[in-house]
Amino acid sequence: MTAAHYQVLDPATLELVGHAPENTEQDVEQAVADAHLAAPRWAADREARRAALLSGAALIRRDLDSLATLLSREQGKPKTEAAGEFTVAAGLFEYYANLAWDETEPLAPRDDRTLEVQYRPVGIVGTITPWNFPISLLCVKLAPALLAGCTVIAKPSPSTPLSTLALVNLLNEVLPAGVLQVRTSSRRTVNVALSTSPGIRKISFTGSTEVGISIAQQAASTVKRVTMELGGNDPAIVLEDADLAVTARGIVGSAFRNAGQVCMAVKRVYVPRGRSRDLAEAIAVEASRHVLGHGIHEGTTMGPMHNEAQLKLVRGLVDSAVGAGARIITGGTAGCDLPGYFLSPTVVIDAEPGMDLVEQEQFGAALPVVAYDDLDETIAGLNGGEFGLGASVWSPDQERAYATASRIEAGTVWVNQHTLVEPDAPFGGWKASGVGRERGRWGLEEYLETRVINARPHS
Repeated sequence: MTAAHYQVLDPATLELVGHAPENTEQDVEQAVADAHLAAPRWAADREARRAALLSGAALIRRDLDSLATLLSREQGKPKTEAAGEFTVAAGLFEYYANLAWDETEPLAPRDDRTLEVQYRPVGIVGTITPWNFPISLLCVKLAPALLAGCTVIAKPSPSTPLSTLALVNLLNEVLPAGVLQVRTSSRRTVNVALSTSPGIRKISFTGSTEVGISIAQQAASTVKRVTMELGGNDPAIVLEDADLAVTARGIVGSAFRNAGQVCMAVKRVYVPRGRSRDLAEAIAVEASRHVLGHGIHEGTTMGPMHNEAQLKLVRGLVDSAVGAGARIITGGTAGCDLPGYFLSPTVVIDAEPGMDLVEQEQFGAALPVVAYDDLDETIAGLNGGEFGLGASVWSPDQERAYATASRIEAGTVWVNQHTLVEPDAPFGGWKASGVGRERGRWGLEEYLETRVINARPHS
């Protein structure tokens, strides 16, 4: 494999964290060859796969502290959140190891024929994952793929490869050689090689809609299956009877998690006009409680934005909204004396539909609050938009909240909460927010091919 490496920096301090291999197309093809050799034996032993998942979960829990420190340093999130990400990964391995599923399914007999549906691994899987949740977004793919009997080549984000390398090395203590490999690159080389290689039978991608479209186009050249969790611009829709303190706490807990860099976080808040200022002020109070700092330092509740480009994007969207008449009521500063990419939690009031801060996925520590006059028009406008990943409705009237939630075109709609995902519930987006589903039995089915055996006696 190539001997070239590139640097990985800490987004809080801009210090060197480590180096990752600068893999080539040839490195990917070698991984494909090794995965192909490992596949038959791995696919043949379901109990071995189950045991490996459970053993892998135990190893993650054993090394949780060191893994969390590494993830915090290369990604920027507080160490407690990084530990939570690895804990989620271990839980996903345990969930899929214990998931009951049938590899065969008989159909009703007819005449002198018998029919059996068989579910078999799709083949070699390439996973391409982003920098905001490098581990949990890998393992939501990895756990069901391994359970299904697939071999996997993982490609992490260029800026957060170290935690993935550490995880793969750890899991390879209990996995046969070639079953799980990782290839890294600071360029698009590995992404393109995985997407176009005829040996890869499925791509599972999480990231922006723009990049997802490119990968899907590349995958189409060899008729690969794809699962894609893409962009989102999740609204929180507050009804007029909502408790403002409860709602503000819930919204802030979602909107500024991981410095707002969560695909399914609250990205914009819609509230009846007569209550918009009060709710914005309550959100500002909750948001200002965050303590910005280095993720590995005790007491830090919010780290930096992950990179300079993302920080500039968010600042630009906020400045544009303010220039069009919106107003910052908290935040807007660095909020920290470290040299990294910090932005204090920023709440923008008097935002209007049509502003870029409202209509685009800012993916950062800024939250616009939009006043509305007509709920039906607001929902119609949201449903007419590009994205459909998630949304939430906030009201003590459960019946009305549920009815409102059922009208929203999104893969997940929460009531009086946001961002919570379950291991056994399908997750994915509508429209430009994705293709396919992850988690639960739906996640497993993404890694299975269907074969029918239709038999009759030889007579």
